Amino acid sequence: MLTLYSTPLSANGRKPLAVCRHLGIEADIKLVDVYKGQGRTPAYLSINPWGKIPTLVDGDFTLWESNAILQYLSEAYGGYRLSSEDPKRRADISRWLFWESSHWQPAFIAVLAPFVGQLLLSSQPAPSASVEVSWDDERLKPLLKFLDQHLRERSFICGDEITLADFSVGAMMTYVRPAGFPFSLYASIGAWYARIESTEAWRETAAGPWKY
Repeated sequence: MLTLYSTPLSANGRKPLAVCRHLGIEADIKLVDVYKGQGRTPAYLSINPWGKIPTLVDGDFTLWESNAILQYLSEAYGGYRLSSEDPKRRADISRWLFWESSHWQPAFIAVLAPFVGQLLLSSQPAPSASVEVSWDDERLKPLLKFLDQHLRERSFICGDEITLADFSVGAMMTYVRPAGFPFSLYASIGAWYARIESTEAWRETAAGPWKY
């Protein structure tokens, strides 16, 4: 039995939960609320030295890093669904996983951290109108323009079918509705994310202030 340590409150934690649901993979879900310090316990640090989520344990194999977990779930338990056995298409999907972790996610974190922190960290005050998200931030704006342009002629990131790339890149979109994302400026992103939100896997993994 697979054991997945995660939380749907986190974008990174939601990714593998949604992929498991979409692929029909049964895993023993262990909720780890890193926002309450549960990732820093000795027991959890023994399987993930960074104290972050998610972590996947499959017998004597332990895997952390969310995008690596997505690939493992697809290849080891999903019959390459959401990925591909064709090396070129699989590389294309992987390219977007790398882009997500090296460009997309860091930019989102830089812009959204204060807002998300107010909603999730017990040490922070309650959310207020004084915390505004700057969607014009130059760390994020070029990436939004790039992705919006890319999606103008595609239903999903790698074509007409949803893949791991969509669950990976879409994960950070978890936070955008309460943060007032300017969907009118990025219509292609809006249409793409609506397709992700329409999936049963995404609806079933919505939690906390991100449940829309």
